[in-house]
Amino acid sequence: MIALSLDDDGVATVTLDRPAARNALPTAGWRQLAEVVAGVPDAARVVVIASAVPGVFSAGADLADLARLVDDVPARAAFRLAMADAMEAIRARAMPVVAWVDGGCFGAGVALVLACDLIVASPAARFAIPPARLGIGYPAPDVARLAARVGQGQAARLLFTAAPIDADEAARIGLADLIADGAETARGIARNDADALRLLKRTLRDPAAPGLDSAFEASFSSPAFAQGVARYRQTP
Repeated sequence: MIALSLDDDGVATVTLDRPAARNALPTAGWRQLAEVVAGVPDAARVVVIASAVPGVFSAGADLADLARLVDDVPARAAFRLAMADAMEAIRARAMPVVAWVDGGCFGAGVALVLACDLIVASPAARFAIPPARLGIGYPAPDVARLAARVGQGQAARLLFTAAPIDADEAARIGLADLIADGAETARGIARNDADALRLLKRTLRDPAAPGLDSAFEASFSSPAFAQGVARYRQTP
């Protein structure tokens, strides 16, 4: 269902591979995603979450699995918490996490990419959040992340209309950060210093966090900076 690989450049790829369900994840799938992401080796410089299924990133939560929540009341919280654990596992990684959306990204699939640091869309990407059509809500932390990304009005549009948008529109409103090849974007990130990437991610996530000023100052002692200065001095 979900695989993990790490290449020699330090790019860890978490691959969704459930073609029969268009990468829709049941409760167990969200738990597996949390475990796989948490298991990314610390040696990774960047993580890419991508799909092995052509034309689709993720259809979101598995409706066949959700159907049982009509009668199985305790399973409702288990599903919500499994999703939340997966998002938190993504957000907790120290290295940058890139969502590579090449195809349809719907429902809980949008929640998944919102947990990432960077959302890269292919020209074939499409996004929609359809729970209003199903008569259900959307987890509060995911609504908050959506509104923080695209603003209250665009979040309301996506949630209330449940209408799909294409890659260009997603980029226009800020749901996608750029339209490009996600794997190439990740390789470009991986060419940079791992410690600097982690410090920059910490600073982006919480600029008021304690210790960032001293960490910034300490970064001038890094081997990468010393090498960069040496190269600069050697440049005619």
